[in-house]
Order: sequence, then structure tokens, then C-alpha cells
Amino acid sequence: MEFISDEIQKYISDHTTKAPEYLNELERETWLKVIMPRMLSGHVQGQLLKLFTLMKRPKYILEVGTFTGYASHYLVEGLKEQGEFHAIEINEELESTILKYWKQHPKFAQMNLHIGPAEKKLKEVQRPWDFIFLDADKKGLLEYYETLIPLMPTGGIMLIDNILWSGKVVEELASKDKDTKSIMSLNKHIARDTRVEQVILSVRDGIMMVSKL
Repeated sequence: MEFISDEIQKYISDHTTKAPEYLNELERETWLKVIMPRMLSGHVQGQLLKLFTLMKRPKYILEVGTFTGYASHYLVEGLKEQGEFHAIEINEELESTILKYWKQHPKFAQMNLHIGPAEKKLKEVQRPWDFIFLDADKKGLLEYYETLIPLMPTGGIMLIDNILWSGKVVEELASKDKDTKSIMSLNKHIARDTRVEQVILSVRDGIMMVSKL
């Protein structure tokens, strides 16, 4: 399902602040060398993440599922001077690419990469996360959500990516489609969660924005 036309998407892209050249290089390298390059956030979503963190000015930022690290460069923009940015990525083959480009960011000294399964790393790395970008495997989303919500302070923000899953959340569910089922279960769970307020943003593949009460 296409939420908006290709023409409108191009118009949005053309009128959104461009990525720095080194991130264009990362995007090209991702498309050339990495399987499923469409997982890369892109500069429109990246700019949205940047503006959110600039408004929030978080001390502790967590990214779960960093892929080649593109979104990290935008998320870290609003990080406080003494703050910490932590990213978790399961694919160890991406570590060198992530660090290669992270080192070009002025806040690299505040950026921490954790390679391994999210369910394990989330138990090892715990902070009072005031900003979270959750973009990990879909079957584990509800578990990660429940692990993280208790750690967040009042007013903490969590953004969950791919929450509309190409429109499959409103289509007939195939019996073997476990990813869509997991996303639908999470959406329903959050809608009933009295600990938070939430809204779904129809940006790219859908972003659930959650605020801890």
C-alpha cells in the first residue's frame, strides 16, 4: 500500500534539509554492499528524528536496531553535552561500517555501540532512557517495549518504526505472516497501555510516537 504518491514523496524529499555528504556516502555504500538496503532510514525520516531530539534535548538516547548507523547521526544531534547515546545492532558484520561513519560525527565520543541480540543487550545496558528509537526485529517488539517502558522517566519519548508495515495492518492477515501479527499486537497493546499516550505518524512506513506518563 502506498500512503502517498511518488510525486509527493519526491516533493517532500526536495523540500527537506539535505543530509551531509558523508551520510550520502553511507547511503550509497549501504545500497552497494548490504542486504535489504531499504532498511536505511533516509534523510526525511532522519531530519524528523533530529528535530525531535533537538526539541527534547535528552540525556540518554537508545536506538534498538541501528542497521548501518544512518539514523544514529540524526538522533545524536539533540543529545546533551554530558549525555550518552547507545545503539544496539545484532549483525556483527555491520560494525565496521557503523563505526567508520560514526567517527565522522562531532559527538562520536558520546556514542556507544553494542553488538548482539537486543533481548540480551537491553538487560546489560540500562539507563533512564528519555528518548528511544525502536527499529528492531518485529517479533521482539512487544518484549522490547515492555523491557524499556519501566526504565523511561515521565515525559520520555519512544518512537517505534515500521508500525504500519506497508499497510498490511489493515489488510487480511495471512496465516503465516508473523511480522504483521506482531506489529498489530504491539499497536493494540500500546493503545490500551495506561502508562503512555501515543499517536501514529504516517511518515514512510509509519512511526508510533509514545510519551511516558
